[in-house]
Amino acid sequence: MANSWYAYLGAGTDPLVPASYRRITVRPSCICGPNICAIYLLGETASVPSTALTSTMIGYISNALTTASPQPTAAGGGVKLFVYLKGGCG
Repeated sequence: MANSWYAYLGAGTDPLVPASYRRITVRPSCICGPNICAIYLLGETASVPSTALTSTMIGYISNALTTASPQPTAAGGGVKLFVYLKGGCG
């Protein structure tokens, strides 16, 4: 099954609702900041995510917005990031 990046549409949309995202065909260049940039979903290829976000993804998005850090985080690195942010690192 394929996996896809989805760009967040931004202002006025809820980052926890699948309709707030559109599939993109490139890896995002953003990584950190206070705003959601993109999410990586396993098993998705539709232009809009076809199912509700998993509780794990909701947790990643919530943690990202709270910490302004890409998610998930792990000591020592080497972890696949599923939530990218934008708006500047700092």
